[in-house]
Amino acid sequence: MLYTIENKTQSEIKIKRSRFICTLYPLPHAENVKDLLNEHCRLYVTANHHCYAYIYGFNKDITYYSDAGEPSGTAGKPILNALLRNNLTNVLAVVSRYFGGIKLGVKGLIDAYSGSVEQTILQSKLVEAKQLITISLTCDYPAFEAIKHNVETLSGDISQIVWAEEVSFLVTLPAEQESAFMENINCLSSNYRLNY
Repeated sequence: MLYTIENKTQSEIKIKRSRFICTLYPLPHAENVKDLLNEHCRLYVTANHHCYAYIYGFNKDITYYSDAGEPSGTAGKPILNALLRNNLTNVLAVVSRYFGGIKLGVKGLIDAYSGSVEQTILQSKLVEAKQLITISLTCDYPAFEAIKHNVETLSGDISQIVWAEEVSFLVTLPAEQESAFMENINCLSSNYRLNY
């Protein structure tokens, strides 16, 4: 069974005076990674490294990791492996390191980065990951409010909103809610301007 995290979760470990602060972020859309990383780096601007990995998709379609200046293979890959070992998806893990003056060596770094993520996962509230679908919509302003309410009741999410003459956006929701959502959209389309 695949899991994801319900909320942003954080923990810290200290190894030989170095501090490793791991933050796990829920990742409803792969496009959110850049914004989350920028926000994280602003919070920990004085850290020496911000190493990270993420997994996205019900079939773990997208995986990526970065050592962010640490020796190759000592940070990003261990972070990713910790996520994989715990059957997680739709999660971004960022570990910020404050160097304490003592080198840890390759094995020490691998253990520190993976251990930091493992500890944070243990503190997270895990929930079963659901297969998601994404639908692109364009509608008039009154329809948007009705759709937004419907998406919220179906445990969905709206992203990439473009406000223009009409509203364009993406709806992401659990696959099992697709028919209920489309039924609602078909009802709305008789009263509002709507394209999908």
